[in-house]
Amino acid sequence: MFFLNPSSLIILALSRTGPIPDNSLPEDLFKSTRDLREIHLAYNGLRDLPHSVFTQLEQLLVLNLANNRLTSDHVDETTFLGLIRLIVLDLSYNQLTHIDARMFKDLFFLQILDLRNNSIDRIESNAFLPLYNLHTLELSDNKLHTIGAQLFNGLFVLNRLTMSGNSISSIDTLAFRNCSDLKELDLSGNELTAVPDALRDLAFLKTLDLGENRISEFHNGSFRNLHQLTGLRLIGNDVGNLSHGMLWDLPNLQILNLARNKVQHVERHAFDRNLKLEAIRLDGNFLSDINGVFTSITSLLLLNLSENHIEWFDYAFIPVNLKWLDIHGNFIESLGNYYKIRDSKVKTLDASHNRITELSPLSVPDSVELLFINNNYINTVRSNTFEHKVNLTRVDMYANMIERMELTSLLLTKVPENKPLPEFYIGGNPFNCNCSMDWLPAINNQTSTREYPRVMDLDNVMCRTSGPRGVAIVPASTARSEQFLCRYEAHCFALCHCCDFDACDCEMTCPAGCKCYNDRTWNTNAVDCSGLGVEEIPRRIPMDATEVYLDGNVLRELQNHVFIGRKNMRVLYVNASGIESIQNRTFNGLNNLQILHLEDNRIRELKGFEFERLSHLRELYLQNNMIGFIGNLTFLPLRSLEILRLHGNRLVTFPVWQVTLNARLIELSLGGNPWSCRCKFLQELSSWVSDNAHKVIDAGDVWCYYGGDARPSFRRRLNVNETACSDYFAQGGVIESIMVSDYLPLVAATLSAIIVLLVIIVLAFVFREPVGAWAYSKYGLRFLRTKSGKAATTANLGPTAAIAAGCCDADRDRLYDCYVCYSPNDEDFVLHSLAVELEHGAAGLRLCLHHRDLPCVLRASAPAPAVLEAVDASRRVLIVLTRDFLQTEWSRFEFRAALHEALRGRASQLIVIQAGHVGTEVERDPELRPYLRTAALILTWGEKRFWERLRYAIPSSTTTAIIATSTTTTTTAVGDISIESKSSPLVYKRNINTYTLDGGVGSLEKTGISTLRGGQRAALFKDASSALMLQHAPPAYSCGGAPLAPMLSQQQPQPLPPSSSPGQPRLTVNHAYRDAVPGNNLVTTTANPANCGVSEDHRRPLSEHIYSSIDSDYSTLERTAWRQQQPPPPPPPPTSGQAYLV
Repeated sequence: MFFLNPSSLIILALSRTGPIPDNSLPEDLFKSTRDLREIHLAYNGLRDLPHSVFTQLEQLLVLNLANNRLTSDHVDETTFLGLIRLIVLDLSYNQLTHIDARMFKDLFFLQILDLRNNSIDRIESNAFLPLYNLHTLELSDNKLHTIGAQLFNGLFVLNRLTMSGNSISSIDTLAFRNCSDLKELDLSGNELTAVPDALRDLAFLKTLDLGENRISEFHNGSFRNLHQLTGLRLIGNDVGNLSHGMLWDLPNLQILNLARNKVQHVERHAFDRNLKLEAIRLDGNFLSDINGVFTSITSLLLLNLSENHIEWFDYAFIPVNLKWLDIHGNFIESLGNYYKIRDSKVKTLDASHNRITELSPLSVPDSVELLFINNNYINTVRSNTFEHKVNLTRVDMYANMIERMELTSLLLTKVPENKPLPEFYIGGNPFNCNCSMDWLPAINNQTSTREYPRVMDLDNVMCRTSGPRGVAIVPASTARSEQFLCRYEAHCFALCHCCDFDACDCEMTCPAGCKCYNDRTWNTNAVDCSGLGVEEIPRRIPMDATEVYLDGNVLRELQNHVFIGRKNMRVLYVNASGIESIQNRTFNGLNNLQILHLEDNRIRELKGFEFERLSHLRELYLQNNMIGFIGNLTFLPLRSLEILRLHGNRLVTFPVWQVTLNARLIELSLGGNPWSCRCKFLQELSSWVSDNAHKVIDAGDVWCYYGGDARPSFRRRLNVNETACSDYFAQGGVIESIMVSDYLPLVAATLSAIIVLLVIIVLAFVFREPVGAWAYSKYGLRFLRTKSGKAATTANLGPTAAIAAGCCDADRDRLYDCYVCYSPNDEDFVLHSLAVELEHGAAGLRLCLHHRDLPCVLRASAPAPAVLEAVDASRRVLIVLTRDFLQTEWSRFEFRAALHEALRGRASQLIVIQAGHVGTEVERDPELRPYLRTAALILTWGEKRFWERLRYAIPSSTTTAIIATSTTTTTTAVGDISIESKSSPLVYKRNINTYTLDGGVGSLEKTGISTLRGGQRAALFKDASSALMLQHAPPAYSCGGAPLAPMLSQQQPQPLPPSSSPGQPRLTVNHAYRDAVPGNNLVTTTANPANCGVSEDHRRPLSEHIYSSIDSDYSTLERTAWRQQQPPPPPPPPTSGQAYLV
């Protein structure tokens, strides 16, 4: 660092110079500047001070090191060594944590020491002992907790000590014994809970700040020996009630601040010995009664009692010399003045945010200069309230409930010319601006008399006006005098002498059912008879009426002379009253009429005499009628006409240019009329509209029309740029342009509808599967796919019609809805989850389960025929694809080959349900992977809408799949039993052989019993209902090492007779299908009651199975030997027919 002339340098100011290199000062920085008097190094980010850097500066008086980063590790006893003449040392806003006892040992003449806003939590005893000249010590905003007895030793001349913003909770009783000259003590913002006893040693103390502590009480003697104290600050503590004697030790007290405490009551004699009190703050407490508390304090000038709970106030409660009174935020309802005190000296009165309802001359002191009574409930301001308030400069009355106020309420004593007018604020009041408040808009124009104030917020004052057109809220500054109306029923002027008679023109009587309004001067007299539904105009409309409203009635026709004598009428509304015609001289006598509303009626023509003598009419509204003809002299008498509305009528060839004679016309509407497109008229109309475009307000809505009996009507917008034509319709392209303009919207709408329909079709095709599932689950609609791939929709049809409409031709005669192929390890899941939901749920599907419904002999030894038969008899094939399925069924070559053969050409009918994580195994299997690509549906167990999608993918039928019909009967003799069948067009496929294997009978045949007789079979199911109950139960087969035996018990066991031809059993089966039961495949037949002794434990109907030809694993000899051991069966009945649904 370089100085031009270091030896003569006296003041060095390097504050806010930016970061100093290494955040430290060079050791020899002040080597050549020993005559320095002041050094300012604030705001430089210093962290370190070299030892003895200031040693040679014996002339230094001021050292400012504030707002750096100095810590106690770098400021020690050598830092200020040799500064024997230093007077001011500023170390505020650093990072000091403690003060050593020898840090200031050479600072004998130091007078001001500033240690504010550090982190000092410890000061060694006698640290300030060398500073016997110190008179100001700043220790605020540190981390001190206690004040010891020897902390301030040696500070005999100290007169100002600040320790606010610490955490001091205890002060030793002898802490201030060596500070007897202390004048100002600030202990605010600490943790004190009581007034410290150490204060008794401060006999010369002038101001004491104990605010923002936790002091809850003080008692008599707490301020003993503080006779010189003039200011006491106790704001923000927990002080309770004030009783007499608590402040008697403070005879010179002038300012007392007890705001934001918990004071609820102050005794009347609490301030008897504080005769010098000038200001008291008790705001933010819980005071409710102040009667007699402050009256005796004659020296009191300022009293703040705001934000308390005071309900009762009177000017007798305050001392006579009080000048500043704040009572806002209480519950005061009136500014009482029971003794009618007039000599009060209050200059500023704040009574805002209370519940005051009325102001009167005694409510406001005559001496007041500033008056704040805003945000109250004031609704009445008495006349002359502010008279004799000669010092008044400002009054805030905004945000009250004032609705009406007379001008005399604001009357002042005449203000001298050399003084400004008082300023009033009255906005935010719900003024009901009737006839008594018409002075309000012009209040600021009455300054010449110097007797009324200036309303400074007049632009914010809103008026609620009531009149014949309802209630309106308008700004007071822009309101017109005719808007300030009062309602009346009857009125008679003083000069009227006929009011006692019925026929009296000067008597103002409002007609029955009407509403009448007048202003203060009766220049406005409005009669509102609108919306009454009357058919005649009321006869007793006041003669002096200026505005008459008759709209919304049913008048139909206006008679002549109906308004005779109403010479003062200026506005007349007879619109929307169904008027069809106007008689001659209807408006006779209305010489001063200025506005006439005849719109929204049914007027068809104006002959020319309707508006005679209306020379002062300025506005005429005729729109939205049926006017097709207007006489040439109709508007000629209207010399003052300015606004004419003709739109929305039926004018065709009215010569509009005739209104040119109305020289004052400035607005004209012509739209919505069927103007003629004939060339001559159109040319003149276009030319006139072009020349008067500034008058025709709807020139863009003027169209000409052409039509006749042979062709439809066309229209074209008026083009003011075309002023010449040779018959308009002779031009080529006119019809085309009209047709385009007429039909273009229709074409556009049609194209838009087609595009939207195509988009809907495409979206339905793309999302056909989720949409179909949703429609099926929500409304029962099914979208099926036929053989050709086209979609068909099936709604809720009848039982037979649903099959015809909803099922494919190839699936119509299939026995089962779905064949379910799964692993035996997954049988519990299939039976208790899939089968229960699909068979017994709302769908009611017919399932063929691989391990429940197929004989285990066939599944084990010859799976190919069983799988082929099962797939061929089912509408859909469902594979429960799990890891167990891949390891069991799919690992068998015979099963895979059978399934491949069965699904050849039917891959689109395959449904796959994935359960578990089998994705990796499936991707590795080259034989299974193609099925996942071509399957109709792939589901994951547990996915969203699982059951809806599954039920939708499996087509079902609510009726029997095969319907029996009477056709040719065929009887075939086989062995001892004859086979009788009837051919049917719905016979299941072509694989029906000579015997049927089912859950019970089949087992018997495989173990040697060729068949049961008709009566024995009929005994198994006595009726269709018993068969239906056992419909879905699994068959009673047994597999494994044990021989396959039927679960059959006979009440009368009889051995069957030997077959006439060994190995050729004689079977008698009737294949006629009749009496089909809906929902069941069993067809009942006639049974022989004599042969009902056979009972069988099988849980599935005999007709449930699909196998009609199965080679038994047992030999003929075994069957013959077993048959020989049984008793012979009874002979068959002579005539019995039995049909089994296969």
